[in-house]
Amino acid sequence: MNTNELQEVIKGTIDGLGWKIPKLAEVLYIHLNDEEPNEEESIRKFYEKLKGQLKRPTTPPEVLEQYINVIRTHPDYQKCNTVLPQYIPGHRISSNIQSGMKRISKNITKGLANDL
Repeated sequence: MNTNELQEVIKGTIDGLGWKIPKLAEVLYIHLNDEEPNEEESIRKFYEKLKGQLKRPTTPPEVLEQYINVIRTHPDYQKCNTVLPQYIPGHRISSNIQSGMKRISKNITKGLANDL
């Protein structure tokens, strides 16, 4: 997935969890720093960074994939009915069929997001 698609996956997932970006920033900060923050200032700085990463087209996909993996392991995610899409490319399906399936999946995801 590209950066824009990963950003949309993250935004849709946190909506499904009932989270806002500040909650995501706190969860990510604690997980990635392997500690509880001592000051709200450290989370606030990470929050500002995260907001930019979720908007900027230059955010490396690897960073966003790391965030998705953290969300997948969170207990709130484990309890809800949200599923994060994970595309595994195959060589047995033609590129035309793959792009058509991708388009269909995007439409389904948008439809589900509208239902929430």
